[in-house]
Amino acid sequence: MKSVLSFSFFFCYIFTYGQDVWTIEHALQHAEEHSFAIIQARHQILQADIDYRAAKQQRIPSLSASSNYNFNYGRTIDPTTNNFTGESNTSQSAGINAGVQLFSGGRIHKQVQDAGLSREVAMLDKDATLQDIQLRVVESFFNVLFSKENVTIAESNLSLLEEQRSRTAKQVDAGAMPQNELLEIEAETASAEQRLISAENQLELASLQFKQLLRLPAEEDVALAYPDIDDEAMRNWEVMPREELVTKGLKISPQIQSADLQMDRAKLNIGIAKSRYSPSIGLGGSFNTNFSSVRRSSVLTGTQINEQQAYINGEAFTVGLESPIYQFNSIPYLDQLNENWGLGLGLSLSIPIYSQGQLKAGVERAKIYYKDAVNYKEEVTQVQRQRYEQTLLDMQSAHRSYMAALKSVEASTRFFENISMSYSLGASNNFELINAQNRKEQAELNLIISKFDYLARRKSLEIFMKE
Repeated sequence: MKSVLSFSFFFCYIFTYGQDVWTIEHALQHAEEHSFAIIQARHQILQADIDYRAAKQQRIPSLSASSNYNFNYGRTIDPTTNNFTGESNTSQSAGINAGVQLFSGGRIHKQVQDAGLSREVAMLDKDATLQDIQLRVVESFFNVLFSKENVTIAESNLSLLEEQRSRTAKQVDAGAMPQNELLEIEAETASAEQRLISAENQLELASLQFKQLLRLPAEEDVALAYPDIDDEAMRNWEVMPREELVTKGLKISPQIQSADLQMDRAKLNIGIAKSRYSPSIGLGGSFNTNFSSVRRSSVLTGTQINEQQAYINGEAFTVGLESPIYQFNSIPYLDQLNENWGLGLGLSLSIPIYSQGQLKAGVERAKIYYKDAVNYKEEVTQVQRQRYEQTLLDMQSAHRSYMAALKSVEASTRFFENISMSYSLGASNNFELINAQNRKEQAELNLIISKFDYLARRKSLEIFMKE
């Protein structure tokens, strides 16, 4: 048995001067590239990628650098010697700090997993958005084709009535028919003109909605390509059993897959909330150095004798004491940075003891979110099942309506031809002819309604089943 996925559309292109010809596939592709919702969904994927990369980098040690430059006046402390100085000076400190989380109860690992799941959810949400947009495009596309066919039928019916009015007018002038026959057909012609105007308005509205959906200018002249599917292909169609089709649809549905991942994320967030009960251990290191404009270096340049008078047993004499002579020079900037550096390394331990109930509340909220995610998954599954079943039922109903409409068109066409022949021989009146023509018009209208409805439902089902 053929799967609905093997169904493909072949199009006969209608080349109209000055018009762009759109196939259904062209319209679907254009919507995917230009839809605001799809563009926004792609941005969400990019944002999720950024969050995922940022989460993974939490495993890498952090590194930062800092520097301070100060102007000091009055009594201050020289940062290079920790001594007080009353001399105005400038100073600078610089440092590099690094740190890494050694243990946090598995929180970082779970956060990376959560970010990865969030990225997958964003991609599935984009697929679900695309699916919804494509379904709207299919509906709008076939609505335009139906409206176009409706105009064609209305034009054909009006043309036939005008021909009949012309013949009737001649017969009335010749005295072969009463005046009422002409008045009756003129009234029906006026009604046909109204139906044509209504059909043209409907076509204009359907075309405008199609352009708006695809973000095309309203003034752009657009022609749609009709599906090249003959009546024989329409009659002989097969589709997999309903339950098998629904099961497959539920398995590949991006909405359901997204709901599954949301459940996984909610469960993971319970673990993240619980990990905050665990102690955390961090390793940190620092490298620091500084500079001061009042820092000096001493250089021995020589010695000198300092004479002092001393007394021994009351007798005075002079003593010469040798003392060094120093020269004090400013220490260059880079030399100070090289001399004043220091390195530090340490472990930090944080143990949660009492958090005013915040940790417990976080765990309880995470558990509720998980229950919500489970409930949402069940709801989405039910909604998707209903969409598949309804689409399949609508397609089957449209096909049955199409088969019945084919018979109705054949019968009403033969009936109209017989009445037309009888009318030309004078055996039927205008009322019978108009009635036969209206029946034929309604049958043709029902045929195109069921035909395009069937094609739209089948294309929708193909979109649902697309992996």
